[in-house]
This record gives sequence, structure tokens and C-alpha cells, in this order.
Amino acid sequence: MPEFAPVRLPHYDGRDSGPRSLLDDVAAWVESEPMSALLRHYGGSLPGTGTATDLAYLEAFSAVHWDFRAGRERHETAPQHFDPEQERAVTEAALALGLGAEVKPRLEHYTHVLVLGGLVASCLFRTRFAAELLADGTGADNVTGVGGFRPLGPADLEAAALSGLHCGAFEIDAIESSLKRAFGLDGEPHLAAGGDPHREPGRSWKVATYEAGPLTVRAVAAPSSVPDRRRADTVDTCRFWADEIADLAPGDTVLVVTSAPYTAFQHCDAIAHMGLPYGVTIDTVGVDPASLPEPHFRKRHTASGYLQEIRSAIRSMRRLHYAAATAEAELAIEAARALRDEDR
Repeated sequence: MPEFAPVRLPHYDGRDSGPRSLLDDVAAWVESEPMSALLRHYGGSLPGTGTATDLAYLEAFSAVHWDFRAGRERHETAPQHFDPEQERAVTEAALALGLGAEVKPRLEHYTHVLVLGGLVASCLFRTRFAAELLADGTGADNVTGVGGFRPLGPADLEAAALSGLHCGAFEIDAIESSLKRAFGLDGEPHLAAGGDPHREPGRSWKVATYEAGPLTVRAVAAPSSVPDRRRADTVDTCRFWADEIADLAPGDTVLVVTSAPYTAFQHCDAIAHMGLPYGVTIDTVGVDPASLPEPHFRKRHTASGYLQEIRSAIRSMRRLHYAAATAEAELAIEAARALRDEDR
């Protein structure tokens, strides 16, 4: 029975790390033994002609072998049947590749804790997890839950009814209600909003701000970067939060809170879209839905689910690799310019 050593996810400590370390981390993840073992199991192998080429191959290969969503939402995708040996092999590789729960923050204090939204159940247990981290001694100046103007569906309404949560009509309402419960927030927030989410969800936005002693707690929904085509996605919301609300600056530290097994891809996206552009430290923790105290919220991890999220991680690693390579090229151009100016 193979026992893979854990492969570190890309590590970024603001501008102290530099894009080269990210490129090295992505290459190590792509070329790791658990990834090679998964590929062999499905009849594949890396071209080995460079990380960018390997990532392109992995994305194409995973689209054929590991994509079970077919355009559906995650919660709408039924688990595929795998035999016990396949389940074991895929699970072992996935955990080694960083898709397991990571429940201990690396730092003692963060400028921002950023809780990612989702279904009502995810909003509830992620905000609770964030509150527990702070109660257990992790320091923070700000906590923000990000969501969107996605209308709540049957799974959301069922979770809200089971938990007694009054959460309005949209995901952003669910994350706000969950923050209020998790952090014991009372009173009305300072509210800034624009647009009509019922008519134009892609152009609407909302920021609800609560003061909880020294801690500032917010719920944020953003306008879409392509409002005529879709609602805002997680990247739109995080960029809106970073630009318009948090005013991120070098030296800031951000702890992203999500769920296992989404930790790997959401960590990479956070570095690509916040860490690199703003020079801030990014850490990510994930609560395990399979071990929640509420039976109705628990979700068993399956091999097909892990493979789907390995595909998500591959795609995010590819975006991060491109962003880091671009940043490194820009640094090289700046250095060459500086040398040229010195010679004048």
C-alpha cells in the first residue's frame, strides 16, 4: 500500500517570497509522486517538457477522465461508483496533494479572515469554524464573508429550515445570517448597496458592516466583471473586496476559510488574485464536512469527488503558474531597466 509524503501547496508570504518560489512549488506539485501515480492508474504520464506544458496536459487529461460535473453544480453531481481499491488509491493521492482538511492556521494573527460562501450549509459551518479559530486564540482585525446574488435553491432552503436560519433570498443573505449567528452580532449593520439583485444580479453589490468590539465583521457581494453574461463569481467578489473594501496592502495577512477538499484550488486562486497582485500573505484552512457534528450537514468524500477537485486544483495551479511567470518576467524587465539607467 503506497504511502505518499504530503506535497506542500504553493506557499506565499507576500513580497518576501517572490514569484520564483511559487513557480517551484507548482512544479513540485505537478511532478509529485501522488500525481504520477494517479496518472499511471488512468493510463497517462506527464510530457515532462516544462511545467506549463505539463499543466496543459493535466487539464486536458482531467477533462476526459476526472470531470463528472458536465456543467452541473457540485451539489448536483452524483458520486460515481468505484471499487474499494480505486477509492483507496484516489483518496490517498488526493490527501497527499493537499485536498484534506487543514484546520490549524500558520500565523498567530491575521489582518483579515476571509470566509468563502456557498450553499447555506457551507456558510453555516465555515463561519462557525472561523469563529472557533478566533475563540481558540487566532487573532484577527477583520472577518469578511463573501457571497453572491445566487438565488437560494432547494438544498439551501432545506439546510436553512434544519438549522433554523432565516437567510433571505440569496447566498449573500445566507453568509450574512451565518456570520451574525457565529459571531453573536446584534443590531443593524452599516449598509452600502447598489443595483437590483432580482432584476440585474450581475450589476448589484452589497456591503453589510458590523462592529463586534475590536473586530469588524462584513458580508460582501460584488458586481460581476461581465454583468451581461453572469453573476459575480468568487474571483469577482474577492477582487471587489480587496480593491474597494479591504484596501489590501503589502504586509497584510489573509486567512482564507473554506471546506476540504476545496482547499487546494481556492488557495491557489487566492494567491493568484490577491497574494501576487497586492503583495499580501495568503494562508488557507479548510473544515472537513465529513466530520461535522450535525448529521444532516455531513458529506462523505468519494473518489469521484476527489478527482473532480484535483481537476479544479490543476486548473487553479495553471492560472497561478501563469500569474507567477508573468510577475517574474515583469521583475526581470524592471531589473534590466534599472541596470540600463545606472549605466547612463
